[in-house]
Amino acid sequence: MLLACSGAQAAPCTAVRVGYADRERVPYYMGNGAEVPAKPGVLVELFRDAFRSVGCPVELVRLPMARVRLALTSGAIDIAPAETPVDQQTGYLIATTPSGEPDHRRALRTMAYVFVRSEDHLPADTDPARYFKTHALAVNQGTNLALHLKAAGLQVDDGSFSSWNNLDKLRLRRVDGFSLSLMTPSALDPYIVQRYGQQVTRLNKPVRVASMWLGANRNYYQRNREQVEAVWNWIGAHGALQLEALSKRYAGSP
Repeated sequence: MLLACSGAQAAPCTAVRVGYADRERVPYYMGNGAEVPAKPGVLVELFRDAFRSVGCPVELVRLPMARVRLALTSGAIDIAPAETPVDQQTGYLIATTPSGEPDHRRALRTMAYVFVRSEDHLPADTDPARYFKTHALAVNQGTNLALHLKAAGLQVDDGSFSSWNNLDKLRLRRVDGFSLSLMTPSALDPYIVQRYGQQVTRLNKPVRVASMWLGANRNYYQRNREQVEAVWNWIGAHGALQLEALSKRYAGSP
């Protein structure tokens, strides 16, 4: 059993198992496959910092995207990025208010921005939710974003797992845009410029705004409630600023 930690005075903790996707999502998850690279990614470092704040080391577990939620629900991992649970029977919990509603102040805000070809000269203020009802929008395969955009009536192409493959499809005119969830609007911009120069640009308005939670397996939470609540509080207090600082560091910005 993992011990509930409250800082330097608490007993040493067994490593908490944090699961996340084994596909690269620059700059949040770096590299592909089960191996965790030396620079694992912005979100991975944020997870480590959050648990370090309560004195607990992190064991990172990379899984195929479709297995992350199953592993969280079953208890094969303890913590993972998650959306709002569908119902009370879901095997994981998120930060909630005293009344039991999702506590968005203790979540990470995500914005699905859209990248388009510069040569198409789309106005920067184009509304992607309208434009991509009649134009093809690439989204990474297996993501919740793809499900939400399809449900909203957008023309979604989610045939590829890779952001770079989808951006290549955009460049080759096989789709008209590419969208993925970002936590700071410019997080991907330096990598786009490095790879594509000025061929690709980003629209100003996100196509979807949502919350990403640090979900906790239900049984793990019940055994370690104080520890998990402290981590959620840390996310609420420091998550956004820490993400911005980490994103700049990964991009090589001062």
